[in-house]
Amino acid sequence: MKIRFGKTYVYLAEYRMPILRARLARRFGLESTPVIVPGERHHPGNVHAVFLIWQPQATAWYVTNALAALAEAGINVTLVVNHPLSEARLAELRPFADRIMLRDNSGRDMGGYRDAILSFAGREPERLLLMNDSVYYFRAGLTEMVQRLATSPCDVCATYENWEYHHHFQSFCYSVSRYMLEQPAFQQFWRDYLPVNARPWAINKGEVGSSRRMVRLARSTEVLFNPVKLREALADVDSMGLQDLFGHLPIDLRPAAGGPRLRQETVMRQLTDAIVARSQIHSGGFLYRRFLGAPLIKRDLLFRQQYHLHEIESLLNIVGAEGHTADIITEMRAKGIGFHLRGRARQRFLLDL
Repeated sequence: MKIRFGKTYVYLAEYRMPILRARLARRFGLESTPVIVPGERHHPGNVHAVFLIWQPQATAWYVTNALAALAEAGINVTLVVNHPLSEARLAELRPFADRIMLRDNSGRDMGGYRDAILSFAGREPERLLLMNDSVYYFRAGLTEMVQRLATSPCDVCATYENWEYHHHFQSFCYSVSRYMLEQPAFQQFWRDYLPVNARPWAINKGEVGSSRRMVRLARSTEVLFNPVKLREALADVDSMGLQDLFGHLPIDLRPAAGGPRLRQETVMRQLTDAIVARSQIHSGGFLYRRFLGAPLIKRDLLFRQQYHLHEIESLLNIVGAEGHTADIITEMRAKGIGFHLRGRARQRFLLDL
């Protein structure tokens, strides 16, 4: 017998019910408590990073790259593991971390951030980096980027931001100062945050909500990879050269081919307007990597149908993938395209759950 999962059923089961469960768990004191075990890599100083992973089978090369860069920068890592971990896997991870937090994935990445941030209460780091494994981390420029996050004079230093529907710093890689960590309103946000296992909640209540709180509290902020810096890097590229770069944009953001020849400034504006149209690591990730040396590329470019698979492979060859093009293409091919899912999984994707 075939079961049809309608949108209303999936919405209630995958969004409203997780909210209800999370509220009931908090009301009755049934929220899960993470377990913290010591790691084996300790650095002097008081700069820390929270690195959240979902790597149940093995530690992927891009996670190893990130952990190596954090070690080179002398940053103590709290490795937040959002899935069950065998003793063998725990032994593999201990040499990379100052401590390891084991938790049950409540609230997904934002729930992990919450537990880790609250674990520092009363002994706030001078600087705290927050990172997760939703991006590929390449070695070239990675240690330098981590050092910039660790030494920024600003209360918030983000790698990317997003202006698509409302502004927020993108949460896969950013840092905050001790001043921010000590603000009662910042601490209260994370104490109050409800760890719901639904993507829209994690984005709107977690990523966007925490970003709005930080913007209000921060004395200063900066974004490492932004359109102003990209324009400066492209200042000497002529109109035709800039039009050739439209192929670096996602499918639906590319201007129609065969139009009239435009002035350099007009093409530059078209290019940067397209980048700020949505999540900038999705819309401009290849450009930021090629011209600003950004060591990050999002892992869901095919799943969310930003590019065709052959385009991703071609662009990786252009911007540099450090010998990991085949690894990336293999992973993306295995995950597939969201619109190709079936049944309840397809409904979840269509509802962005």
